[in-house]
Formats: sequence, C-alpha cells, structure tokens
Amino acid sequence: MKTIREYVEAETLSLDDLKGALQLAMRLEFATIPPYLCAQWSVRRDPDRTEGVLHRIVSQEMHHFALAGNLLSAIGGQPSIANAEFLPTYPANELPGGIPQEIPIDLKPLLKEQLAVFMQIEYPDFPPVALVPEQPPATIGAFYDRIIAAFDTLIPAIDQNAHAVDVPFAKPIRSIADAIGAIERIKSEGEGVRGSPDQPSGEAQGRAHYYLFKELFVQKRLVKVGEKWSFSGAPVTLPEVYDFEPSAARPNPSTEFNRTLSNLLVDLEKCWTSGDAPNVAAMFQLRIVGQDLIRKGIRPEFRWDGGAV
Repeated sequence: MKTIREYVEAETLSLDDLKGALQLAMRLEFATIPPYLCAQWSVRRDPDRTEGVLHRIVSQEMHHFALAGNLLSAIGGQPSIANAEFLPTYPANELPGGIPQEIPIDLKPLLKEQLAVFMQIEYPDFPPVALVPEQPPATIGAFYDRIIAAFDTLIPAIDQNAHAVDVPFAKPIRSIADAIGAIERIKSEGEGVRGSPDQPSGEAQGRAHYYLFKELFVQKRLVKVGEKWSFSGAPVTLPEVYDFEPSAARPNPSTEFNRTLSNLLVDLEKCWTSGDAPNVAAMFQLRIVGQDLIRKGIRPEFRWDGGAV
C-alpha cells in the first residue's frame, strides 16, 4: 500500500490510486478511535463533563471513518476492514500511511500525558513530527487535498446505488459535490485547517479536535479576547480516571472484547458489500465490555479475533 507521501507527491492519481487513498483514509481515521475510546471509558468522576467532549470527538471520528468508506463504495471500491491487517498495533510510532509521531500512540487513561498525544495527532494541518529539512513530512491535510483534486480531475462515476453506512452524519455519496463536501468536513472537524494552532478559524461549535483537547490539556477554556483567541477562559477540572494496564493473564481477559470488535467490523464491512444496516447493538456491547475491562484495571486490546463470523 502506498504511503501518504507517495499519494501527495504523485503527478496524477488513477482511479485505482483514488480507491487506494480512500482505503488508507479509512485506516487513518480508524486508528484514532481505540485510544480515544480507552480515554473516554477511563473516566470515573467527571466534574466538568470531559467524557462528553471525548464522546463528541469519538463520534465524529466514527463518522469520518464511515464517510471514507461511503466515498470508496461510491466510486466502485470495496472497503476492507474485517481482517487483522486493518487494526493498528499499539503502541504505534506512526499513523497509517507513514505519518511519524514523536510521542508513541498508545491505549491509556485520560491523563495529561495522553492529552499531549491526542494534540499531536490532531495538530492543525499536520502532526508535529520531527522535521527533516531535506524532506519535510507529507501532511494529512495535503493528503485530503490530493483526494479532493483527484475527484475534481478524474470526475469518477458515482454509483447511485452503492451500498453505504447510512447514519445521520455519514450519508451516502450521490455526487462529486457530495464527495468533496465529505472530505472537507473530515478535514475541518478532525485535523483542522491551515493556520496558527492557537487561532481556530471558526467559533466554538465548529472547533476542530485539537482545540478541544488543548482546553483539557491546559485546563482553561479557549475564548476570544478582542480579535485573538486565548486559552484564558474558565478553568477546567480533569476527571478522576480508572487506571489500567495490559494483562498477561490466561485465559486472555480481552477475548470477549476482541471477538465483539471483530464481529462488529465484519458487520460494518457488510454494510458496504451487502447493504446491511449498521449493527448499533454491537457498538453498545463493545462499550459495555470495554468499560468492564477498564474498571477491572485491564487494557482492552483491540485485536482481531480469528473466530469472528
């Protein structure tokens, strides 16, 4: 599979390249979900409703993942997510597509050091990777811009009957305009837009994930003072959390969780291949099993279970 840099630097993208880029986008968007979920599920006592912030961000990442799949299905591709290779291995020193991370991405409770990791992932326009002067890193923003340009130049046929995950914030793609709008939404909600990291482009309702995480990290609300933004608003109290660690116990305490996750991925893939409806009950079951593990001090593994059906 090509890297993000290879897609960004290619002179042109073929239809097969565009399909490959959208499959990579699915992996990229999904890779953030396990660490964000573990942080959300770790919340124990929550005076400032931090869990709600994590819930909003996780929901948007899930919608971005679904939109990438809907885009791929709409141009004749087939999303492939029900396999061991799709799932990231944590800790991870890079995001899918070869975006390196100075701080490894791992599955940990919602503590300040984990918020620093989340800010790194969502840094506006690109993650703060170790810059190499001879070859600066390709950015997530540039990757999505390349996908937009490919839709503009290739004008791929959009299958009006393509199967899709059809939920309120991830609708089927029925036109090139729908496709470009979906990618722009992924960019603006997730990695943010070009500009100073402390100067969001819009008001709070449309603020990208970086700013939401930084409010928690500095424990101050981001407010507008005159024409400038500043993390100088009301104080934010971080929640008390459950601590958890990987377990070496046998039988594996994450077996049920891994099977639930794997079956959920199988069901989701069927949404694109067969037109099945999303298995919402399985999503709730994953949360129940994951929270139970964390409250017992055990880290959910987010690994593929070969017995998934």
